[in-house]
Amino acid sequence: MRDKQFFINSIKMDLLRVVTAAGNLNNPIPQESVNEFLTHAINDFDKTSLDEKDKMFKKQLINLRDSLTSINDPHKRLRWTEDVLTIRCRI
Repeated sequence: MRDKQFFINSIKMDLLRVVTAAGNLNNPIPQESVNEFLTHAINDFDKTSLDEKDKMFKKQLINLRDSLTSINDPHKRLRWTEDVLTIRCRI
């Protein structure tokens, strides 16, 4: 079994990929890639023991993933991306 830090680093890398892809307003959001990386990050939470803070981050990421399809303007997109980045930084 790998240690918790390995999974935390994996989650953070997936979230960085999400932020990089979704934060570029010059291109449309690559929905499939963003959804895949978010799902991978969420699933990595299940591979280690979670404290209350980790459970909260996982729940927030699920909510963000579910709201991805409703992003329809640049301001909402940047706010959504900022929320993902904030979670990444807090992990």
